[in-house]
Amino acid sequence: MKKIKLLKNKKAQQIFVSMMVSIIILITLIIIVSPLKTETQKAINGSYSGNLSTSNTAISIPNKAAVIIIDLSLFYFVAILVACSIAYISGRNSFVGIITSIMMFMIVSALINPLKTLIVLGRDAAHLDCANATIGIGARLSCIFLDVWLFVFVVTCLFVAATYIFIKTVPKK
Repeated sequence: MKKIKLLKNKKAQQIFVSMMVSIIILITLIIIVSPLKTETQKAINGSYSGNLSTSNTAISIPNKAAVIIIDLSLFYFVAILVACSIAYISGRNSFVGIITSIMMFMIVSALINPLKTLIVLGRDAAHLDCANATIGIGARLSCIFLDVWLFVFVVTCLFVAATYIFIKTVPKK
């Protein structure tokens, strides 16, 4: 009965269309990121101007700031497009909804790097020694757990986002 009501309200069609639009935004992002990253690397390596080369030791402070801004621009560009896609799916097309989506994307992105560092640290020879074939079963299981941890974190974040989108999109009774 709920499915029939959902189809009569055309909410299911709205959800499907919003997901398609957000997927188009993400596909556009994937297409644009590679050439943008190449151009950013060329700008930072001094291919366009020797003043922006990171290997130049006599680079001025304003040029260092320009290099940092160019380096961070790709991340912010990706964050803005992903956040707009999330905001469109969740129906929060307002300025506050887009800013909230950008902040959530940045928080998840910021947490991935320390987790990756902890995983590498836990696997090294001084700790679990995962490369050693003679370690015990418990240590091997711990190594497997560490290998899966980052994936579990990302999947959990995706499920939280999907739940948030579902709660905001599906009408309440």
